[in-house]
Amino acid sequence: MNAALTREQKLLAEIVVQLGNITEAIQSAAAGQDSSDLMSKIETLQSQLAAASTARAALQSQLAEVQQQNAELQTELAKVAEGDITPDNINEVMSHLGIDFDS
Repeated sequence: MNAALTREQKLLAEIVVQLGNITEAIQSAAAGQDSSDLMSKIETLQSQLAAASTARAALQSQLAEVQQQNAELQTELAKVAEGDITPDNINEVMSHLGIDFDS
C-alpha cells in the first residue's frame, strides 16, 4: 500500500537530493575543481530550506486555528447535547409523552 507523500515530505526529499549534490560539489572542490557549482547548490538549498521553514510556520499557524475552531465546536456540541432529551427506545418515547400502555 503506497500512501501519497505530503508536501513537507516532498520538500524534505528534495533537500536530501540537494545535500547529495552539495557533497559531490565539495568532493569536486577538494579535488581542486571550480567551486562556483558548490556555491550555486548551497544557495539553492538555502532557498529551499527557507521556503520549507516558511511553509511549516504557515501550516503550524493553520493547525492552531483549526484546533481553536475544533475546541469551540466541541463546546457548542456539548451545550447542544446537554439539553438533548432524545429517547433511545419506544418505551422511553411513550414514557416521555406520558402515554400509559400497560393495558
